[in-house]
Amino acid sequence: MINIPAIALGAVIATLYGALFYLAWPHHSYRRLLLCLVLAWFGFALGHFVGNLTGFALWRLGAINMAGATVGSLIALVGMRVLALREWK
Repeated sequence: MINIPAIALGAVIATLYGALFYLAWPHHSYRRLLLCLVLAWFGFALGHFVGNLTGFALWRLGAINMAGATVGSLIALVGMRVLALREWK
């Protein structure tokens, strides 16, 4: 069971993932920042739940399945980058 402090910590970590991914490429805009943050949050939550369902728990931080959440965030962010590659050139 996940509690409120774990949700807050997960939101902070996912926000850091999204912000760092956003800063990794030039041509910054607020729309891209918002897209990176939303996808990082979505991927983090989905990765956490999928990791818990499959038993993939290499690294846990309290109630958060960090391994699954990190992989989920990275898949969402890299997928967005690959799909939007033409636009971001």
